[in-house]
Amino acid sequence: MSGEDITRTPVAQPVLQEEKADSSQEVQETENTEPISGKRRFLVPGIIGLVVLGGLGWIVFNRVILPILIFSQMGAPPPTPVQISNPQTATVEDSSDYAASLDSRQSVTLQPRVAGQISAIYVKSGQQVSAGDPILQIDAAEQRAQVASRAAAVDTAEADISAAQADVANAIDNLNSLQAKRASAQSTVELNQREYARYQDLYSQGATSKQVLDQKLNALQTSQADLRQADADIRAQQSAINRNRATVVKNQRAMQEAEANVSQVSAQLGYYSINAPFSGIVGDIPVKEGDFVDVGNQLLILTQNRELEIQIAIPLERSSLLRRGLPVKLLDDRDQVLQTGRISFIAPNVDAATQSVLIKAKFANAGNKLRTAQFVRARVVWSASAGVVVPTSVISRLGGKDFIFVATSFKESKCEAPAQTGFGGASKVQPNQLTAAQKPIKLGKIVGNNQEVLEGLKASDRIITSNILQLQNCMPISDAAAQPAKSP
Repeated sequence: MSGEDITRTPVAQPVLQEEKADSSQEVQETENTEPISGKRRFLVPGIIGLVVLGGLGWIVFNRVILPILIFSQMGAPPPTPVQISNPQTATVEDSSDYAASLDSRQSVTLQPRVAGQISAIYVKSGQQVSAGDPILQIDAAEQRAQVASRAAAVDTAEADISAAQADVANAIDNLNSLQAKRASAQSTVELNQREYARYQDLYSQGATSKQVLDQKLNALQTSQADLRQADADIRAQQSAINRNRATVVKNQRAMQEAEANVSQVSAQLGYYSINAPFSGIVGDIPVKEGDFVDVGNQLLILTQNRELEIQIAIPLERSSLLRRGLPVKLLDDRDQVLQTGRISFIAPNVDAATQSVLIKAKFANAGNKLRTAQFVRARVVWSASAGVVVPTSVISRLGGKDFIFVATSFKESKCEAPAQTGFGGASKVQPNQLTAAQKPIKLGKIVGNNQEVLEGLKASDRIITSNILQLQNCMPISDAAAQPAKSP
């Protein structure tokens, strides 16, 4: 216990000394606290005020004073670089677009001319056929039987004609024989007449008897009777010849009638075979083998698409400009020209319902891209002439008027002073300084991405094609194409 007290005594003494020192220090700090806190009360607002004033000053200096100093040091800005080109000369058309329809100049719906059952179909839908190719066959067994029957009637009539002609020939031979007999009888009569006359003279002279004279008279009368019989036989034979000839004519007419019947049934036999009347493409085939078809039923549609005809209804107010040979252009959905044709037909009358005039033009259907009955856009070109065109992007509109910037020298720009830009104001420019001059123009037709300029621009003018929105009238510019390329 005594040892521990001895060791603790020297430690406790310094602690007491430190506590006394701290207490004296605290007393001293307490004496100085009140004047220091009074100063801090005014120092903080002062510092904040200085910061605010300094920030506002910096903003004013950075946003206002510094740019003014920079622009005042830099002076006028450099000329604006632009791209320059010359107007183009192109063919400008006076045209009108219309809705039109296409029609095949050769398109037919094949229909049967006879009734019957379809026995064969030789083509398929979409197949290309040539003129005369077989398309479809209708069963013609009954018709062929009729043809054979009529042909037999022709053979019979031909045999009858041959027989009648033989009768005529035989009758003519008999007539010739009778005519020969008549000639002999005529000679006998003439001889007997001379003998009778001679014996009359002898009887008058008493040189002969009455009996002999009567014999001569009897011989004359007998020969005259034979002559009259020969004449009657000849007349009868001529009648027979006429009858036989009439029979020949009758049989010939019967044969002609039989031949006509054969031709008729043979022609009808041809109706049972349906052939392509021209080259074309087979459309839908609504019938099939075994179907019974009647006259007027639709078999299929055959269309020739190699050449199509466009039909356009032109309003009456434009009809005075129509003439044969005017160009007509077919347009696609992107306004691109597919083909060009010419007016081949102008209707002489006006459609009372639409008050329009129908015109037609022919087109070659290259690649079969067009279809019959298809609706298309067509452009009728009334006239075409050369004109000055510029890109639509270089045209500016101000106050309801159209303008374009052209590049010219300052002395030729009719500008009194260059355009004022920036803080530096306008500066003097050289007379040869390239300048953007704003020219009023009158516009015409749109040609693709270009537009025709009717007035205010010449083909020799140099138009500005870039930085249009940054330009002002009389602004100094530079040709971008003439500036050296920057090195990488």
